[in-house]
Amino acid sequence: MISQLVHLSTKFVTEKLLQSPAFHRFATTTHTHISRITEKASPYIEESAKRTEIFMNSFRESLKREAEKTNWPKV
Repeated sequence: MISQLVHLSTKFVTEKLLQSPAFHRFATTTHTHISRITEKASPYIEESAKRTEIFMNSFRESLKREAEKTNWPKV
């Protein structure tokens, strides 16, 4: 019963939003803003990913060296 009510209300809200010109303007404007932000941030994201990869490789190598020094894990 409750699930049917939720389904019907969701369907009603969705249909009303699809018919609303204001919602379409809102969606278009939001999409435009997000696209611009993504374009501007893309170089920074790529640089951060490269730095993260370098850090992780260095960290992994450091852990390996320390483990070899201490002969860890001892079996």
